[in-house]
Amino acid sequence: MGTSTKATLQSFRSNLSAAKLALPSVLTAKNEGDLSVMEFPTSKHEAWKYTRLNRVAKIELESNVASPINWEDFNMVKDAYTFVFQNTTCIYISSDLPEGISIKIGNEIGSADWLSSINESHVAKLNVAHAQNGCVINIAKGVQVDKPIQIIYITDGPKQPNFWRNQLQLDAGAKAEVHIGYFSKDAIDAYSNVHWSVFLKENSHLIMTKIQNDGEANFHFSTENIHQLKDSNFTLNTMTLNGAFVRNDLLVKVEGENCETHLNGAYVMKGNQHVDNHTTIDHIFPNCNSYELYKGVMGDKSTAVFNGKVFVRPDAQKINAFQSNANVLLSDDATINSKPELEIYADDVKCSHGSTTGQLDLEAVFYLRSRGISEIDARSMVVAAFMHDVLSKVASNDIKSYIYQQLAVRFNLHLQRED
Repeated sequence: MGTSTKATLQSFRSNLSAAKLALPSVLTAKNEGDLSVMEFPTSKHEAWKYTRLNRVAKIELESNVASPINWEDFNMVKDAYTFVFQNTTCIYISSDLPEGISIKIGNEIGSADWLSSINESHVAKLNVAHAQNGCVINIAKGVQVDKPIQIIYITDGPKQPNFWRNQLQLDAGAKAEVHIGYFSKDAIDAYSNVHWSVFLKENSHLIMTKIQNDGEANFHFSTENIHQLKDSNFTLNTMTLNGAFVRNDLLVKVEGENCETHLNGAYVMKGNQHVDNHTTIDHIFPNCNSYELYKGVMGDKSTAVFNGKVFVRPDAQKINAFQSNANVLLSDDATINSKPELEIYADDVKCSHGSTTGQLDLEAVFYLRSRGISEIDARSMVVAAFMHDVLSKVASNDIKSYIYQQLAVRFNLHLQRED
């Protein structure tokens, strides 16, 4: 069985191009050798226990030559510094970048531009082996970016493979807001694999919002490695609105004192869609706070996985870490597997975790209907009340409006936005 599975991984790679980005030897030296003996994980692998990769393994990928499209159809933010990737090509770059922001794209990036950020999963190793494009962004010391940075990735065409690799660094005292959107066009059985390495130096502040709105037949894998130094503040909002198969792997290493980390996630799925959120916050230094809130609404035969782990290392005293996952199942056939975890090796901490899963509150729906509200609107209002606290974590009004518009289009959920 092992040989067959390994052959499947090699077959999956057979039509993929070698990496075009210049990557450092620390990433590439052993990567091909490791991949040659790796297999797609099965349910025997704990990290993939509830996520089957059979559908992914069967895809026969082939690159498409796509004509540049009107990227503004995918625009999320009215006023932002914007960069757009369509398959392996960067098709739009904002020309008005202010002083203090530098960006390199594709072949402009040298191997020395990459900082060390290694992940041992097969997803991350595939990204190293086949990375076709991406960006390296540096925000200089003390710079407070005056408007958001928006990065849009579009998968265009059937069976299209896209491997994007990116890096973002904020120097000491810098502050920025970054919006990342993943979309697709005619992407039947397409595959996207995106990797972000993010480095926050002392007293830097970063808010990232990630919108996953791929097509209903697209397979998406996302990896983020975050490194926080002393006094930094990091927020990541992960909003999964569409996609046949979505896997998010997020690792935050808190490598300095007095850091604050906020991870927020919302996922709304239907049909046979599958979403899997794996998060890890690793508290290495004392006197830090982390807050994690993920909520999901699952309809039809959709499935979801949440596995959140918080480590508190032996010297990391005075840690406050809170983790919560809550889910609503809109049908008897929808499924959620939730596993919040704490692994604590220090004794002076405040840590908690919790998970709840239930059906839609039919009493609340009945009450609203008794007041003359239609069933559709009543269900929307109950879902809105359930999702409100996580959606309210999104600071950008433009992004909130975009999320609510998409929920109205795909799920007929008409939520009232509160600015």
